[in-house]
Amino acid sequence: MKSLSDLILPDSLQWTDQYDWSPVAQEVGRTLGGTLVTWSQGLQKGRPITLEAEDNTTWLTIEQVQVLQVMAAQPGAVFVLTWGTESWPVIFRHQDPPAISFKPLWPHHDLFTGTLRLMSV
Repeated sequence: MKSLSDLILPDSLQWTDQYDWSPVAQEVGRTLGGTLVTWSQGLQKGRPITLEAEDNTTWLTIEQVQVLQVMAAQPGAVFVLTWGTESWPVIFRHQDPPAISFKPLWPHHDLFTGTLRLMSV
């Protein structure tokens, strides 16, 4: 099952960047003498989670879109993303606009494709 708090999401919704994230941050520098210096740190939060409802694969209903719009309009609100057997607390990625975007299959239609940009917290 896939859900965002109480909102059930379509099973065919895709997590497009699920395998693009590394839990390690690293910076590299050199001393004046040319010696390589590295700094590494494990990351515990801030994983980007991009969910896509793509045309010909997944559609969101007008009711789902309206609930997602209300959720995204709450500054700082934390939601629980459930993806199969795993769950994460998430917020909408407003620093990477738009946090949500939807497009009807055709004008004045009640089914939508779209993108949700979330981040683990």
